[in-house]
Amino acid sequence: MALRPPARTVTATACTLLAAGGLTACHDTRTPQAGRSPSASASGGPTRHRRPRSTRSPARTTTSPAAPPTGTRTTNPGSRTLPDDGPLPPVISHVPVRSRIVFVTIDDGWEKDPAFVRLVRERRIPLTLFLTNAAIKDDYGYFTGLRRAGALIEDHTMTHPYLPKLSYARQREEICAPADIYARRYGTRPTLLRAPYGATDRATLRAARDCGMKAVLFWREVVTNGRIAYQSGHRLRPGDILLVHFKPHMTADFERLLRTIGEQGLRPAAIREHLPAGYFRS
Repeated sequence: MALRPPARTVTATACTLLAAGGLTACHDTRTPQAGRSPSASASGGPTRHRRPRSTRSPARTTTSPAAPPTGTRTTNPGSRTLPDDGPLPPVISHVPVRSRIVFVTIDDGWEKDPAFVRLVRERRIPLTLFLTNAAIKDDYGYFTGLRRAGALIEDHTMTHPYLPKLSYARQREEICAPADIYARRYGTRPTLLRAPYGATDRATLRAARDCGMKAVLFWREVVTNGRIAYQSGHRLRPGDILLVHFKPHMTADFERLLRTIGEQGLRPAAIREHLPAGYFRS
């Protein structure tokens, strides 16, 4: 039986229509609701059970914006400061596409199956990895192998906390620190963030922006043990973002997922090729 994620802490959305392409990007403008109790302590480190546990995506979904946000730049994105009312990163859970493609993203990094690296390399599967530093620090090299196989390495915080329970300063530490580490380890600084549990508030988006993140990626479907839990209906739609986790039996489960995607006449694609190039410039 699928478990539900912590209740989202947002209740409204402010959207801005972007001129180029006529697409809509939406941003959080909310604060956490009082009395909500997240499933993970904001002060504690992650465990192997602190993962998004939903079979559904967050209630708010958006399309990708026509262009990434812009703002004051310095030589160190991790230390730059933008005004409080500056542009915030868009939140994306679906990418408008014309081809029959979907985007596979994998979170955390607790399990490290060598056979999975071989599968990704041999079948040239495009992936986006949102890594938690606490989960990968015992073997950074494993993810070097996936990066060499073509995977993007992006930001999923240092310790996988429930971000809206933290101050802006603590959220910024959680987001900036792994981006700096991955830049040193893998040669490219992340520019995409996935918030643990899909939970954000305005401070999260401010911190993401100030750490150099160009977008916050959510999802449409969750994959557990190779099986897809659909947001609506019983099929994937072109442009959907799928959420997977590094778990035991990763290779066999992922092969099952690939079969399901193929049976629906779709294929995984590289999200980098379908978002504006500016999203990937640190």
